Amino acid sequence: MKRNSLTPSYSLKVYPLGGRLPKGIPVELDLRRGELIKDEPVTLIWSKVLVDGRQVVVKMYRRGLLVQVHGLTTYFRVQREFDGLSQLEKLGLPCSIPMFWCHGNFGPYGWGEILVTEWVAQSQTMKALLGIPDVNRHLDLSPLFANMAMMHAAGMHHGILRTKNILIKDYPERPDFLFIDLPRFHRFPRDIRGKRMAQYDLMSLCEELLPYFQEDTVRLWLSAYGIPESETMDLLVRLKTFRSTASLRKVLAWEFDMRHAIARLLSFSRPRDLKNQEF
Repeated sequence: MKRNSLTPSYSLKVYPLGGRLPKGIPVELDLRRGELIKDEPVTLIWSKVLVDGRQVVVKMYRRGLLVQVHGLTTYFRVQREFDGLSQLEKLGLPCSIPMFWCHGNFGPYGWGEILVTEWVAQSQTMKALLGIPDVNRHLDLSPLFANMAMMHAAGMHHGILRTKNILIKDYPERPDFLFIDLPRFHRFPRDIRGKRMAQYDLMSLCEELLPYFQEDTVRLWLSAYGIPESETMDLLVRLKTFRSTASLRKVLAWEFDMRHAIARLLSFSRPRDLKNQEF
């Protein structure tokens, strides 16, 4: 993960909501003693060391008051990210380990949400790594695709599976691939391999890989995922015209929200239906 020498100049006291730290006990996040990673109008990310010595990444999303109210009635973005990472961790899949999340008014930064995860040492995003010449000659993504299959088999849909949302740790000696950034994550009650949600995850990632790798190489990784050879050619043909635009991502986010709500509703209703059939 790339660092920047600049640092914010403010100290925050936040109250964790769920996670590894006790709920309700304040945590001091001194931005003056961290290292800035990203500073954009909506997103602020920096690294710091907690009082117990653990180095963490703090991600703040600046939100208006209306968005905060909406989050109270539905789902906060960082809450969804935290839940997604927590479930990946329980499955034993590599990811950035979630510490806690919270929301509120953060002084000069206004209303917002915060997600805190453990710092991943010796890592960088796949997007950054692919920008280095000749890296693609030595990078085997078979373990990543196998982990994606496990994630989808467990009903988990990443939602924004792009090269910027995958960390590569310990490259080139022993590269490990970690999932990060799951603000559009869903957990469906059943295996989603072969469903539109899983196909979108695969196509979003492969779209960014094809400029760097030969088609035969991507076919091998799709085989590592578990896609039959008879289906990989059709998927590659579709990829040549596929573009993950901002408008498409918004439309599919709405669609997958609806699919998730329906799937959850059916999973709750089926046991009652079966019970009624027994009498």
